[in-house]
Amino acid sequence: MSVQNLGAVTLLVLTCAGCGSWSGFGFDAGGPEMTRLRQVLALKEGMVLADVGAGKGQLTLALAREVGSGGRVFSTEIDPARLARLREAVGRAGLDNVTVVEAQSRETGLPPSCCDAIVLRRVYHHLTDPSSINASLLRSLRPGGVLVIIDLPPPFSWLRGSLGVPAKVVIDEIKASGFEMVQLISEWPGRGPLESYCAVFRRPLAGASIHQLVPSKGRACGSRAESEAHC
Repeated sequence: MSVQNLGAVTLLVLTCAGCGSWSGFGFDAGGPEMTRLRQVLALKEGMVLADVGAGKGQLTLALAREVGSGGRVFSTEIDPARLARLREAVGRAGLDNVTVVEAQSRETGLPPSCCDAIVLRRVYHHLTDPSSINASLLRSLRPGGVLVIIDLPPPFSWLRGSLGVPAKVVIDEIKASGFEMVQLISEWPGRGPLESYCAVFRRPLAGASIHQLVPSKGRACGSRAESEAHC
């Protein structure tokens, strides 16, 4: 990290000391990160995606436009005020292919086997019970579905819940939950002075241990209509 970036990070950390709910600089749909996401997620019309920990909803809206009217984006948040703002943002955008979902600290709230891909953008370092959330993410992906974790290395020392999370911690925890590692992209575009990385995982195509994690009473979401029926 350059001296200039280090100074900017130091100022940012001092400014945001105690800001556990800080959600970063937002998402720029016109920036280079969107181009990289199209590649990593293999975005196309008709896909069913989830934006977990959607914050202000900028990524949710961008993804919804990418998948079109035949697709669907589940947009999750925990805080009631943020949920209300998400619904307002979706309404202002005039999009009818977004489902806003109330999540819990240990559960995403997503239907089982509903998604082709799930994105957590600068969210993982906020998780207080990652093993439970990771199990929920696994249940919500279709076999072969992709999980993308975008986060930042800790600018200083690391403790659970602090700013940033080491990529190795993310990889170890998610692999322990039953995912397959696909790739780690160590240089990922973002906004502001903070460096980012992108870790890509996949739910295995087969395996009894994985299927056992999916509740037997849960019906998989196939089409957009089936996805809507679950929420």
